Amino acid sequence: MAHSYEEYSEYINETYNEFKEDEKMSNKEAIARTLNEYDMSMKKSETDKAVIGVTIAEILVSHLRILNTFKDYMIETISELNFKLIEQENKLTREQYIDLLLRKEQVFKQLENKPLDYYPRVCWYYEELTDEVNKFFDQINTGNINKDEIVASVFQRFERDCKNTLSEKIIVYTTLAENLLKLGYTKIEGLQRIKEELQLFNVEDVREEQLIKEERMKLVVRIDNALEQLNNIG
Repeated sequence: MAHSYEEYSEYINETYNEFKEDEKMSNKEAIARTLNEYDMSMKKSETDKAVIGVTIAEILVSHLRILNTFKDYMIETISELNFKLIEQENKLTREQYIDLLLRKEQVFKQLENKPLDYYPRVCWYYEELTDEVNKFFDQINTGNINKDEIVASVFQRFERDCKNTLSEKIIVYTTLAENLLKLGYTKIEGLQRIKEELQLFNVEDVREEQLIKEERMKLVVRIDNALEQLNNIG
């Protein structure tokens, strides 16, 4: 193997987190890019394939949903691993071999039980993006930033995502509105723009594959609550 057993897992997770933190990618895009990064390494040996495949699968099952084609690929990859060949390659200690086998069996069961995502385009999931906007808002909402700059900063951070799908755009706007209202930032620049976007939004314009039924219902309730508060302040 190009790396030791422990190093592979460490490097793969580092690559995934770099795509998320440095490139500001969603979980869905980051895991796809990570798999692509290690695709050639998986072809070096059955041991490499197993260590990389199992580690990728372990990251994947931490996601809320899994793209149906990605799930099929990973289940096929994991199920077809040849542990007799891995033993013959003799690249792992006995303890590492047993550990990898146990990890493979555990993650395979988790993969089978994960909910499916049928939208092939890379995008953020509902709860994932809501959490990301909340986190970024908390990071920038300090004494070092002018309150009028908050909206612009959030739009700049999520500009790519707002252009990607309507669901991502409206989640960003809704979550931003909730944070501003919660803190009483009702006189800052950009709030009227947010209000207008929420008023114009129609959940029927969002493709069903982007948001599941429960997410659509939650989003509509959140938008209605935000608009009610915005209308009360004029």
